[in-house]
Amino acid sequence: MKRTPFVIALLYLLIGIIWIVYSDRLLAALAQRTGWQAVEHWQTAKGIGYVVITAILLFIFIRRLHKHLTRAEEDYKRLFLENPQPLYVFDVQTFRFLEVNKATEAQYGYTREEFLQMTLLDIRPPEERERFLSLNHSIADKTIHYWGRWRHLRKDGKPLTVEIYTHPVVFQGKDARLTYVRDISAVVEAQEDLAELEHKLQAIINSTDDAIWAIDTQYRLMVFNQAFASIMQLRTGKTIEVGQLLWIPDYDNTEQAAHWIDAYRRALAGEKVEFEEKDVLPPEEKIRYAHVSLNPIFNSKRQVVGVACMLHDITSLKEQELQLEEALERYDLVTKATNDAIWDWDIRSNRVVFNNQFWQMFGYEPTDQGGQLWEANLHPDDKERVLQGIQRALQEKRSLWADEYRLRCGNGKYKYVLDRAYILYDEHQQPVRMIGATQDIQLQKEYEQAILRQNEQLREIAYISAHEVRGPASALMGLFMLLEEHYHIRNHLDHPELMPLIQESLEQLDAVIHKIVDKTSQLMQ
Repeated sequence: MKRTPFVIALLYLLIGIIWIVYSDRLLAALAQRTGWQAVEHWQTAKGIGYVVITAILLFIFIRRLHKHLTRAEEDYKRLFLENPQPLYVFDVQTFRFLEVNKATEAQYGYTREEFLQMTLLDIRPPEERERFLSLNHSIADKTIHYWGRWRHLRKDGKPLTVEIYTHPVVFQGKDARLTYVRDISAVVEAQEDLAELEHKLQAIINSTDDAIWAIDTQYRLMVFNQAFASIMQLRTGKTIEVGQLLWIPDYDNTEQAAHWIDAYRRALAGEKVEFEEKDVLPPEEKIRYAHVSLNPIFNSKRQVVGVACMLHDITSLKEQELQLEEALERYDLVTKATNDAIWDWDIRSNRVVFNNQFWQMFGYEPTDQGGQLWEANLHPDDKERVLQGIQRALQEKRSLWADEYRLRCGNGKYKYVLDRAYILYDEHQQPVRMIGATQDIQLQKEYEQAILRQNEQLREIAYISAHEVRGPASALMGLFMLLEEHYHIRNHLDHPELMPLIQESLEQLDAVIHKIVDKTSQLMQ
């Protein structure tokens, strides 16, 4: 399009030269034949023909150029009006809208006709207008200019957060600016939500005494809480910042430092690493124990992009464990004299450990699955009661539990035991451990059963004494009384000295029977 005027002028020049040269030669040749008087008329016709022909050619070229210009204007107008991005043109002197596209109408809710009656101040809240008026709207700036972030208002009053880019133009003969408006309300809202979420996350991670931090693949700190910052301050004497390189503290024990470095490397390789750490912070304080967990952070492609770390102080729990171990050692020495079996149930890991006395007492080979073996060999009549009793003690937060039950031995026979245990709870009153002693009471049970059998025999003796022996004795007493009455009536007694002796013997027999019954009753009580 830029070369079109040059092409038209060049064609006009070439056609004019060719027309003049060849038409003059043609007329000269014609004049030699007909004379110059006839040629004069042809000279006039030649000039008229030249004007007509050039006028037709100019009309054709100008019309074609006009079509190109019209098409270009329509294309540019379509690019503006139908652009999916909000665009508008405003007068830099009056700030009136000169033109808006359809995307602007859709974004703000105003029609084009309404926009053309408005100024840029009408789409801004009052607090933004002074800031807008202080801007330099000069047409002298010929570059695309970023006007920053603004608050706009829709027709329905809903606020919009936008970014504005402008470029100076001349529109309808006026100094104007073509403006591109980018709605970033959703982005800003997401950023605000993210900032609030980050604030809440920081509040959460700083509300715990556990040290929490994260590093990237270059060992740079991505995030950390106040507990971790305090530990690093005590360890290094320096304040840490996000983005700085995390240096392993200068441990006196090089093996401990190497252990930390190896743990980070394994976590960055995609492995979850857990271990217990022992340290002194600062040196004059007592030894501290901690459980450390390093968890790899994966992106959407399952690539490790960092490590999330947590350090939980377990000093009090560790001290309890050490005290418990010492107590268990002392108790183990005592139980060797009493032959009690000692067991330790870690409730969190559901792992039960028995001492050697347990395996010897019940005739089993030692195994890591002692808890399952114990439960599987409970007597069917006792199993439900025992297991429910343990759960009830845990639910009721009791510190002691005891029960008697039968447990099958390795030879297939059942043995009576008395089991007593002490329950340990953490700071949240959740059961963590149950320490117990199992006592073999089989001989005691057998003795009790023997006593029960003896009592049954005594009951039989008492029954015999009370019914089978005492009955005949009572009958003899009655017969004696009748005999004595008979002889007394008839006054006929051959041997009167025998009657008192017989009566005395019967009374002694009755007294002995009473004594047997009373003694048997006392033994059965």
